[in-house]
Amino acid sequence: MIQYNTVAGWMEFPYLTVSHGLTATYAIAYKLKDRNGEHWTARFSRFKEKRNIAEWGAATVLYKAVPALIEHLAVDVNRTIFLPALSSGETLADPNRAIPWIAKECARVCGAGYSDTSLSKNPHQKIHTIYNADGRTAELDKANYRAATMPADTFFVFDDIVTRGDTLSRIALAIHAANPNSTVYGIALAKSESVGYCPNPDNNQVPTLWNNLWEQGEQAHKEKFSKV
Repeated sequence: MIQYNTVAGWMEFPYLTVSHGLTATYAIAYKLKDRNGEHWTARFSRFKEKRNIAEWGAATVLYKAVPALIEHLAVDVNRTIFLPALSSGETLADPNRAIPWIAKECARVCGAGYSDTSLSKNPHQKIHTIYNADGRTAELDKANYRAATMPADTFFVFDDIVTRGDTLSRIALAIHAANPNSTVYGIALAKSESVGYCPNPDNNQVPTLWNNLWEQGEQAHKEKFSKV
């Protein structure tokens, strides 16, 4: 079981199964592999399915939750850059994909920098289609993550779901290679976990405000597009 702390409403994971180069990783809630009907898990599944209504829900939460985390960590936003993780088929991040545009808006709200061109890699097979750790590691070896030198000391890498932490770790190591003495944090919508290993399988630790914000985001999407 990977332990977490509660920080500004977030689940803070000081360590993941693979945590090379990461100071900590933060997630809103668990995405439970064996309890698909759990309400946060269902929301994250809709997000993974690229349903716009879930993207609006996630964005509405993160626009409040990320600034609260930045304030708690007391980072210098003038020396901080937000970066989106890359999907399996990407060489550079597609700015129209949900995680990049959410990360960009979070940066604007927080007053931090943003780049969707400073991370690059080789395309590879989707990791969630590989069901053993060695196979996932071998596939990620093909990615060969690379980072540019950037005018910042602190970096937040945004992703949708974190499982073992291998992808975020590779991004963190690439950032460190190009930007020595930097600090790298992971930001994810969810930590993938099984009920048997999860300390709170009902996600009762999530602030009520965040539940309400997700609902507000989905409702705003319905109202906007039902009129089109």
